[in-house]
Amino acid sequence: MPTAVADRSQRKTQDRKGPFSTMVSLVLSAMLLWVALPVSAADEVRRFDVDGDGKIDQWEHYRNGALIRVKADRNRDGRADEWIFYDKGKPVRAEFDTDGDGQVDQREFYEAQGHVQQVEVDRNGDARFEQRLFYGPGKQLLRAEVDDDGDGRVEQWHRFQDGQAIEIAVDTNRDGKPDQWQRFRAGGELYVVEVDSTGDGKVDQWQRYQDGILTVVENDENADGKPDRVVHYDIQGRIAQVLAHLDATGSPRHRLIYSAGVRARGEFDTDGDGKADQWLFYDAKGDLLRAEYDHNGDGRPDQWEHFAGGSKDPYKVERDTNGDGTPDAIWEKEAPQAGRRR
Repeated sequence: MPTAVADRSQRKTQDRKGPFSTMVSLVLSAMLLWVALPVSAADEVRRFDVDGDGKIDQWEHYRNGALIRVKADRNRDGRADEWIFYDKGKPVRAEFDTDGDGQVDQREFYEAQGHVQQVEVDRNGDARFEQRLFYGPGKQLLRAEVDDDGDGRVEQWHRFQDGQAIEIAVDTNRDGKPDQWQRFRAGGELYVVEVDSTGDGKVDQWQRYQDGILTVVENDENADGKPDRVVHYDIQGRIAQVLAHLDATGSPRHRLIYSAGVRARGEFDTDGDGKADQWLFYDAKGDLLRAEYDHNGDGRPDQWEHFAGGSKDPYKVERDTNGDGTPDAIWEKEAPQAGRRR
């Protein structure tokens, strides 16, 4: 809200009796008359020393008797740093130099009742107003627009509720449209970030947070509006589990399990019957050690492939051809790390 016009009731001088007092009164009256001397027949400027330090620090401009502008020096540096503009006795706009560099860096606009409706801020002193704040009744902040890089275009749109940000939409690729939405709980805690990575206007990634830590990332890879790949993270921010090829119920056909951020095990449903039929096991470095397959659909492995040294080709393959659960056909070559036949 604009600073109130100074109370001028204390500035009245009292007449004194006697010749000397009368002369002093005439001199003072002449001085006051000079201070309030009209600029023109219709314009008048009234000057005041609001803080009583002997220096003029507030100027009121009148036109035809109506207040149209108040100029003030609030930081006492001898230069005006606040300008309030009036229409029919009510403030409509105000300008401020908040850092004392002689340049306006904040503007306020008021609604019909004199309440703040919009605030514009020049955050970097380039004479452009990169931030705009919009208020509702009771000076309640409703939304904000931010030109983050100073190119004259808005890249961030903020929404507020009860003074707290509940959503920030961001244009990360500078095409004029938001492609990222950050959402917050009532206490200001970020809980999800939604991303449009393709620019088609549809969200295809959801980043979920707990206590400020990223816990889950969901990706829609076929543009059907539903996650197809889900990555879980541990408290240290390392990958803990990857779920892929989710069906209509949200059940994954592919699952990768990680230990301390390193791939440890994989389970796969390759035929889509809801049951795993392929299992992969990895060493501490994340290199494949063993692959198991269920070819006949009985839920048990009937083929085993063994790997070593990070090779993609197995050095041993075992098959259970009669379904008794034990290998009865074995193919084997020299293992890279063993150095001998197995």
